[in-house]
Amino acid sequence: MKRKNILIIGTLFLLGVVLGVLFSVVFPSRETSSNAQVVWKGPMEVEVYEPRKISDFVSIENGNLVQDEVIDTTRIGTFTYEFRYTDTSSNEQTDHLTIQVKDTEEPLIGIGKTYSYLKGSSRGLDEIIMCADNYDAHPTCRIEGNYDLDTLGEYDVVYYAVDSSGNEAREPFTLKVVDKYDSTTRETITLEEAKNKYLKNDVMIGIDVSKWQGNIDWDKVKESGVTFAFIRLGTQTGPHQDSALDSYFKQNIENAKKAGIQVGVYYYTYAGSKEEASTQASWVLEQLKDYELDLPVVFDWECYSYFNSFGVSLYGLNEIADTFLQAVKNKGYQPMLYASKNYLQKVWKYLDYPTWLAHYTESTDYEGDYQYWQFTNTGRVPGIDGNVDIDIYYR
Repeated sequence: MKRKNILIIGTLFLLGVVLGVLFSVVFPSRETSSNAQVVWKGPMEVEVYEPRKISDFVSIENGNLVQDEVIDTTRIGTFTYEFRYTDTSSNEQTDHLTIQVKDTEEPLIGIGKTYSYLKGSSRGLDEIIMCADNYDAHPTCRIEGNYDLDTLGEYDVVYYAVDSSGNEAREPFTLKVVDKYDSTTRETITLEEAKNKYLKNDVMIGIDVSKWQGNIDWDKVKESGVTFAFIRLGTQTGPHQDSALDSYFKQNIENAKKAGIQVGVYYYTYAGSKEEASTQASWVLEQLKDYELDLPVVFDWECYSYFNSFGVSLYGLNEIADTFLQAVKNKGYQPMLYASKNYLQKVWKYLDYPTWLAHYTESTDYEGDYQYWQFTNTGRVPGIDGNVDIDIYYR
């Protein structure tokens, strides 16, 4: 009887072993079957604000990332990210990626080879000359050399700037202390000259106007060949000040539309924070509620001589513009940024909006994308007394 029981137990044991082997072949273990391997790609470093994803640093051999997440590169430092991946049998595993975000870009000093300073000015050079950094809101800035702002003359000096990452910039320039600014007169260009030079099948000619053009005969403007116009809606009256409607805005937009001219608007701003830009966007949208536009709503920020007082980085300034432009876009309008060639290249580097380029030259060498080109501020157009900006639109 005992031997019989032993045989039964032995038989059951062998049967269990055989079934286990068969089960493991048919249903392999999820924990032991994975042959996926993480392959690390290149140095684990990235420049601040540079757009990167997990896949820029790792790839999965015999498998796939579960989600190719965007890496936050808006902060300097060393950061670790967890990522998930699957093998060819859809088994999921996790691993970790450690990235160092660095800033190697030197500060920006907004100055050329010479700078004229008006003797007796109430503002100092440290206020007026733009000293900015892509990341640091408060770079160290100073002028090295001997000079006297109360004595007329020319001084050879150096503007020095260093950011919190130790990146340095030096710009030698000649400081001219003057009792009056030199007046420069640009040659005027008539609308007919502009049409002969630039008008093609894929090009439209337009203007941009404000109260400075006074009363405009929009029918004459239309008859002359102008097909579109950007009209100043309003302006912030100064840093940290309120918005004010351009005194000719309603007259201009209503008469331009009656004449059959396509219309867009621009707002001149001194916004120094995202909160301020948001308030201004709301104000602009309120003014537009009774009008339909054919062209974009433009963010026009040109107060570079006040930049130092705002205490923001260049990235922060781009965020300010983005706040305004995104609010406009969310309400169904076309958003657009206006800036000159130099500032588009050096300041507005973190935005992805259509651009209105200001570059007063016969043929621009700006290599970025732009939809409109303001090529002169000394245009002469029938129906307008005095100078006016003339623009080109590339359809």
